[in-house]
Amino acid sequence: MTGSVLEVRVGTRLWFDGECWAVCEVRGTSVRLQGDGGRYRTAAVTDLLEGASGLDPDSHAVDAVQRDLLSAIGLESLTLKQRTRLEAEVEIFAELLAVRGADEAPARMRSAATKLGLSLRTVQRRLRRFDELGPAGLIDERLLKDTRRSVDPRWDDACTEVLSRYTNRSTPSQQTVIRETNRVFLESVPDGVVPTRSVAYERVVELDAGRHTFGDAPRRRSVAKRPQGVLGQLRPNRPGEYVLMDGYKLDVFAMEPVTMRWVNTELTLAMDLYDRSVKGLRLRPVAAKSADVASVLLQCLTPQQWGRRPDSPSGPYAGVPEHVVLGSVGVFPDTIVIDHGKVYLSEHTMGVCRRLGISVQPAIPDKPTDKPALERFFKSLRLSLLDKLSGYKGPNIASRGKDVEQGAFYYVTELEDLIREWVGDVYHLRAHRGLRDPLLPKVDLSPQEMFNRGIEFSGLLRLPAAEDLRYELMEVQWRKIHHYGVDIDGRRYDGPGLNTYRARRSDYGGAHAGKWPILVDVDDVRAVYFQDPADKRWHRLEWRLATGINAPFSKDAADYTRRISIAEHRHVDPQQAVEDLLVRWGREEVMGRRERNLAIRLATQPSSHAFDDDEVTDRASLPGVIDLLTARQTRQAAPPQHPDDLDVFERYYAEHPDSEVLEVFDE
Repeated sequence: MTGSVLEVRVGTRLWFDGECWAVCEVRGTSVRLQGDGGRYRTAAVTDLLEGASGLDPDSHAVDAVQRDLLSAIGLESLTLKQRTRLEAEVEIFAELLAVRGADEAPARMRSAATKLGLSLRTVQRRLRRFDELGPAGLIDERLLKDTRRSVDPRWDDACTEVLSRYTNRSTPSQQTVIRETNRVFLESVPDGVVPTRSVAYERVVELDAGRHTFGDAPRRRSVAKRPQGVLGQLRPNRPGEYVLMDGYKLDVFAMEPVTMRWVNTELTLAMDLYDRSVKGLRLRPVAAKSADVASVLLQCLTPQQWGRRPDSPSGPYAGVPEHVVLGSVGVFPDTIVIDHGKVYLSEHTMGVCRRLGISVQPAIPDKPTDKPALERFFKSLRLSLLDKLSGYKGPNIASRGKDVEQGAFYYVTELEDLIREWVGDVYHLRAHRGLRDPLLPKVDLSPQEMFNRGIEFSGLLRLPAAEDLRYELMEVQWRKIHHYGVDIDGRRYDGPGLNTYRARRSDYGGAHAGKWPILVDVDDVRAVYFQDPADKRWHRLEWRLATGINAPFSKDAADYTRRISIAEHRHVDPQQAVEDLLVRWGREEVMGRRERNLAIRLATQPSSHAFDDDEVTDRASLPGVIDLLTARQTRQAAPPQHPDDLDVFERYYAEHPDSEVLEVFDE
């Protein structure tokens, strides 16, 4: 029996399953054991491999240090010179083992001691270790011990504690950290010895590895949020199983067309975790709303074309997602992982997912590692596209140039079209290091190739069965149908589709018994939608006061104009209210932040009037760059709308030339 082999034969004593046993019979795949009191049991050989240990005295002959160290680790820790010397010693001790017990063994032992420059007793001890451990038994024991440091371990503990204090604080200098560490160390160990200046700097750098205490503060805080221990991850098996959703403050200033002012934008995006393909995106000035999340969900359910050109590529479409993780380009998701923002956890978003059979899985708050694929996509978008655009402001203040907003030459809608074209022409066709087939681990795949591979292997498509999915994403309002139509939040809607059901009670029961469901697009309240229960056809009901509003009018804008009108004691005129709002925005007379954001949103929404083919072509061919200097010169050349107060005197003397001159005193 050697230290690394347990020989099981008849008579061998074993410790197995908490008891002492003696081997009485050895079979092909099992061993018959005899215990105290004449008890017998049969154990499989595989069970002995996992839990049996020898009780014979020679089974414990291995040195404790060597037993704790694998032979491979010990051999790999040697330098080339040490390895060459060890191989020469192995040849000598192998010859000694071959003649062990022979008459010539003592003479060969003395000859080996002379050749190696060792004493005879040392050679005998090393021969015994070589017999038990093989070549690893000849390794110098000093190489197996831990390296002793000149720095007190308690100083290292104090330094680690000080470094952790700066996670959410401003970036310090190394000198500051060393001085604070010395103070903390000497307070706990008054007789301790602090390291020298050069050694302290080396230890601080070594202990700060991975913390970024002396780097960027945002990166330091992000690294600190990483979960400790083994990192778990979602493992999708097919396209559409998990869809990630999150919002991202775009690092580019955009232009709103009415006032020619720069605005910040937020990109709401959905991504398939299996193939990293983009399912849908929506760019919104200022901040995203729940309607934008619903719009992105709708894009997940329908095939998408990435670009406004007729030959623009369309994304891979696989159907309905199963899971949506909140924060096939058309696969219907099984689960959505979302963010904890209000727009993601709103009743609008949650209700849509419930009606479509999509499970919602909120990510852990303040944990970017829950959606790493999206975070990596946003970085790729910034490095591949955004930093090449006019108006790029960088990821943080330290990266921002001077007056970068002066270069914001893209409308919000144009910027969204540009991102969509980049997704279809570049991102979906570019190889990703994180996308690999297990059968071809060294070949990087693109999202399009990974999607094709997933569909072929899974053979599953969850396609939407209804053609009216867009209505599932709208808000439901229960109202009575009067002879004049329906009233929703003070707005009156009517249309031919209500003729059969005017002043009639509905057959719906429950909490809204007798009322009719009216679907409202909160992003455009100029019209609502009613489904005829007889033929299941949808009818558009127009807002009576929407005549003249040539752009989408959101529910927030309608509620705001109504409140302003009531405050000013005048009737509601939606078109005039919107125009007044935009004029005040242009004159920098906006009353508050909410009104300012509404003006930006309304200004960036395209007109909904019908256009003929020529007009559509003209709109599509508008240049993506706006001549901001020309616009400013035009505005500066225009006559002032408010004359200066000093002009009153000039007009007075012009109208009364014979009047006495007024004398002005300066106090």
